[in-house]
Amino acid sequence: MENVETQFLDSKSFPRILEDIDTFIFDADGVLWLGESVMPGSPALVDFLLKKGKTVIVLTNNATKSRAVYSEKLAKLGYNKQIGKNNIVNPAAVVADTLHRSGLTRDKKVYLIGTQGIKDELDDLGIQYFGDGPDPVENHHDGKTAFIYDLELEEDVDDVGAVVVGYERHFNYIKLMKAANYLKDESCLFVATNEDETCPGPNPNTVIPDAGPLVGAVKIASGREPVVVGKPNTPAFEYICRRWEINPQRTMMIGDRTNTDVKFGKDHGLKTCLVLSGCHQVEDIVDNHENDRHDMIPHFYAKNLGSLVETGEFAVKKDAKELSAHLLEKITLAEEPYAPQPRRTVYY
Repeated sequence: MENVETQFLDSKSFPRILEDIDTFIFDADGVLWLGESVMPGSPALVDFLLKKGKTVIVLTNNATKSRAVYSEKLAKLGYNKQIGKNNIVNPAAVVADTLHRSGLTRDKKVYLIGTQGIKDELDDLGIQYFGDGPDPVENHHDGKTAFIYDLELEEDVDDVGAVVVGYERHFNYIKLMKAANYLKDESCLFVATNEDETCPGPNPNTVIPDAGPLVGAVKIASGREPVVVGKPNTPAFEYICRRWEINPQRTMMIGDRTNTDVKFGKDHGLKTCLVLSGCHQVEDIVDNHENDRHDMIPHFYAKNLGSLVETGEFAVKKDAKELSAHLLEKITLAEEPYAPQPRRTVYY
């Protein structure tokens, strides 16, 4: 079994790795903010990095808003004004860029299952779309039969060059049926924003389905595999590489999910750090180790971003030894039991 080392980071150990990192890529939900509230201490960490001359990029899998709107949100939550639209990457922007670079002609339209964020980015590149918003079943079916056997499509199949699927609260059987019928044409592109199963929110007891279940439904109904642009997939990485001259070996991805943020980083040669302020916790790292999912085991982990800088109340309160003891109850090394290590290191 491969031994994978995950080092605990706090305000004392974090500065020691800075000289090896030029660029920091942050997830947003569960890292910089949670819902509409700022994640305490995160603005201080961003300020600290900017003062050190580091490049800061925000990479979110949330396509519900455009980069311009996310820039406004960051400012409203108290983040440094240096972090603006040009520092943000989201699936909406990558989707629009992907369609634009695919050579989608102006006489072709996009059937869109998505929200305003995608619409704004498509508008910026002059890409035509339709289908967004409510499309009630009652407008298409009288309820006399269990299945809907005929469906009138707004646009001829030959005039639709792509189907784009992201999160949309209006998603229903009609939209699923339309997407599957447009995708019968093999020349029609199938592009998805992301495949996140759920989205973090302020109420931990409420499951909030994200775009993943919607994308999964269209995949099964159409029998087609989409180009997924969000983390952990390569289109988002290539988009970043085209905009910034990053050195992957000197770049760190920080996020709250092992299956998107950590996997994205490890698949593309970045250093990775899981913060425990959002979806995934230490138990998830342990589970990934036990199931040999080494591409989802981070190089580092931390309580939250605020714990990485000396900011008083946001400094980490739980000692690394306590977290290590928690792991000790669950795992051992391949050849010998786990023992607490110097330099606050946890071994898997």
